[in-house]
Amino acid sequence: MSEDKILVAIADAKMRKNIVRQLKDAGFSVATAKDGEEVRKMIKTDPPLILFIETELPKVNGWDLCRELKDDHLNRKIGIILSSENADENERIRGLELGADDFISFPYSMPEMLARVKALARRLHLAKNRIKVRDLEIELDEHQVKKAGKPLDLTYIQFKLLYLLASQRDNVFSRKEILDRVWGKKVYVTNRTVDVHIKRLREKLGEMHYPSKYIETIHGVGYRFM
Repeated sequence: MSEDKILVAIADAKMRKNIVRQLKDAGFSVATAKDGEEVRKMIKTDPPLILFIETELPKVNGWDLCRELKDDHLNRKIGIILSSENADENERIRGLELGADDFISFPYSMPEMLARVKALARRLHLAKNRIKVRDLEIELDEHQVKKAGKPLDLTYIQFKLLYLLASQRDNVFSRKEILDRVWGKKVYVTNRTVDVHIKRLREKLGEMHYPSKYIETIHGVGYRFM
């Protein structure tokens, strides 16, 4: 996902050009799309940080795209701002219930639009460095883990191991992948090292009995965060 890319999907060329200019002047990288099909293709190849999308786009409308993105676990982290001309309260509520992060009714002032985009970008950047799974909270910036609100005393390696697994919950990591990404390729450690650290990490998480509530062993393959 591009760190500060905004994908602007507005049918009206003049309005799209104006929005793009304001965003670029604010330091964002901006891509544009003219219809919903183009948005789908662009998201597959280079997902943006934020999708600024009109509800009534040609081919595939913004309502459907918003629903698709929030149902797709791979793209759930894309921020979505829906936009519509003279939208009433019911339309704005509908957009937020579909999963949009914000809804802007145009005509609107460019300073307000820019302020909303910046606010959403800040929230998304903060969220990327924070993971919450059930009763666990993992703060990347502070290297801190809390369970049910209480800090856990993890070593540096234990923290890196937990963050790796929890940040990509759908992935099964082989022991080699874990070794390379936690210890680094230039450090010589064995597969047994991974198993020992997983065991100690589970103990720190309060896992004393099988099956684990947090870290699943995939026999013959590796580990996955549940």
